[in-house]
Amino acid sequence: MKILLKSLAVLLLLIVLAVFALVFLVDANRFKPRIEALAKDQGVALQIKGDLGWDLWPSIGVAVNDVHVAPLAEPNQAIASLQQASLLLKLIPLFSGNFQVDHIAVDGLKLNLKRDQTGKGNWEAFNKPATTTTPPASVADAESNLSLDIQHISLTNASLAFADAQAGSAINLRDINLTMSGVNLRAEPFAVDLGFVLEQVQANTEKLTLAGKLNAGLSVDQSMNTLRLTDGQLQLDLSSKEAATLALTYALTVTDLKNNPAYQGQITLKDTSLQKLLGAFGIELQTTRRDALGKFSLSADINGDTAKVKLENLKLVLDETTFNGSAAINNFETGAIRASLTGDTFNLDDYLPPPVKDEPATTAAPVPAQDTPLPVDSLRTLNLNIKLALKKLIVNKIPLENVDAKVLAKNGMIEQSLSATAFSGKITTKGQLDARGQQSQLQFDAGVEGLELAPLLKTMEMDSKFGLQGAIQARAIGSSQGNSTNALFKALRANANFSGAQVRVSPINLEQQFCKLVNLVNKAEDPATAWNEYTELTELSGSVKWRDQIITIDTFKAGVEKLQLGSTGKINLASDEYDIFLPLKLVKGKADTVTAEQVAVTTSANGCSVGSYYWLERGLELLRCKGSLDEINPLHDCRPDKDMLVQLTKDFAVYKLKEKHGAKFDAKKQELEQKLDDRKQEAKQKIEDKKQQLLDKLQQRLNRGAASSVAAPAVEPSASTPAAATEAAPEPVTAPE
Repeated sequence: MKILLKSLAVLLLLIVLAVFALVFLVDANRFKPRIEALAKDQGVALQIKGDLGWDLWPSIGVAVNDVHVAPLAEPNQAIASLQQASLLLKLIPLFSGNFQVDHIAVDGLKLNLKRDQTGKGNWEAFNKPATTTTPPASVADAESNLSLDIQHISLTNASLAFADAQAGSAINLRDINLTMSGVNLRAEPFAVDLGFVLEQVQANTEKLTLAGKLNAGLSVDQSMNTLRLTDGQLQLDLSSKEAATLALTYALTVTDLKNNPAYQGQITLKDTSLQKLLGAFGIELQTTRRDALGKFSLSADINGDTAKVKLENLKLVLDETTFNGSAAINNFETGAIRASLTGDTFNLDDYLPPPVKDEPATTAAPVPAQDTPLPVDSLRTLNLNIKLALKKLIVNKIPLENVDAKVLAKNGMIEQSLSATAFSGKITTKGQLDARGQQSQLQFDAGVEGLELAPLLKTMEMDSKFGLQGAIQARAIGSSQGNSTNALFKALRANANFSGAQVRVSPINLEQQFCKLVNLVNKAEDPATAWNEYTELTELSGSVKWRDQIITIDTFKAGVEKLQLGSTGKINLASDEYDIFLPLKLVKGKADTVTAEQVAVTTSANGCSVGSYYWLERGLELLRCKGSLDEINPLHDCRPDKDMLVQLTKDFAVYKLKEKHGAKFDAKKQELEQKLDDRKQEAKQKIEDKKQQLLDKLQQRLNRGAASSVAAPAVEPSASTPAAATEAAPEPVTAPE
């Protein structure tokens, strides 16, 4: 036993002496030409300008300094270089068969990549080796069973520069510092810390600088097929015109890394400003609310693979709104997006562009509305299935509650539906946009039920000059076509119908206007009546059509006490004008007294008495409303039509004359009609008599001609024939008078 121990000691001593001899007696720089020659055989111009060095105790290893790598064609144009690299192995564990790396250090690594105007990269200048050697399976198996422990790995002061002359852009990734401590393949977590600075320069844009810091606990199993990241933190500081910070925490597990990698874990994005983040990327958004997009955060469970990703238990906070649900990209290649979110209150108006300030009126021609082309090509590639439910959504100051919205898009067909409640009523819309053809086709069906008008106008700040109260029902069905917003608007065609009950219009009183017209024609004074400053309509119903930017009133029916109200006219959206007539008809009630001697019909209990049968059951198209839609004002815009009023006055005068002299007027009319009939008969008889006279004369002439031809001899007349024997010329026929 002692002999064996002595033998082992001697063997160990010989090994140690051999290592010492290798380190101290052999200059490692002697291998530099051989290493460079081997690299040249692989098509690489390798220059080791620094020294190669050995380390022995307590670790064994090698160090290399000042290395440059370039293509053989341009050996002075280094693509990669490093200042120093070293590898240290723990000496003692080697004797027991353990491969323990004490330290791997790379300092000053630089990569310089370029792409020229033709799109060719400088890295393509490297010649590829003619053949490759695949290690035998036994070696691969041996490596898979290798027990690897690395005390420390460091990559310091590294950089990567990439310039693309074709795209006019450049990326500089610098100050890369990576450290890993306690690296192992025993699935035990070890620390990873990474820092870097990324600079991006694009033609005609501000330089974007991104400084990043990443740290996490990383664990890898012996097969290197599963890895885990725990307690991960990532911070990105962006700066350009704006400065923004992204702070992300994460925990991920990646499985089947060698074949089909899949991952799952949790991510959390801390509060950040989307406004500043977009500004850092050169995107400036003008919003109605100045601090909109100022707060954004996200947390979710994440799982996916190389083809898809899904976020579950998603919580997204945007300013004061919180969304919960799930989102996924089911296929990266097709861009199939699925999302289902529920939220509390979201004010869309805050995120829209601020309203344009009114400019002073000028005599210059009006500027046409800006046209926005539809992104037809993008619409055709959409693959969406999005559902959104909100307790409250504010759009154009209108508060929609219990909102349920859906958007489906695939192969150029986009469908949307929305249902909500607002102002005690229900709103539903359905629409379809077909972007598959040369012209996009739009169809829609929208309706409201029980919508209260007064709070709607108040919310929209449209109640300062006119008011509406009551609830209405309405439905509109339409279609359009075009590839821009203006084209769709101009080609819009729609039909709509509406109805309502107890609708009140203010500040105009149509009954008062009717009574004024009656008194004006009657040349009577208006009685001192306390009129209400509104018109209450009953049984309101009607229909309109939209064609060529003009809304035409097809039918309109409403009641104002005993007055029946109609409406005809047009609303021209292109010129922003409207012109509407409001015909009125007074209907006799059961309690009204209408006799030959007395007419006592009042328009209402507190209205006026017309005093004449003339005003009953007569359609009077006298009231006309005409003005601008932007500055609609019923008191100013609605007034009697002058031409119709003049005609009415004449017609009423005739009626009164007939009413006053009714019997004489009728007798005189009958007498005149009789005389006219008698004259017509006399003229007709004279024409018949003259006609008969002409016929008689014609018959006599024909008879005389026949008699002469029978009595005469059958010889030709001669010059000696007496003049008396010749036939007398016929008398000329004159037309009857």
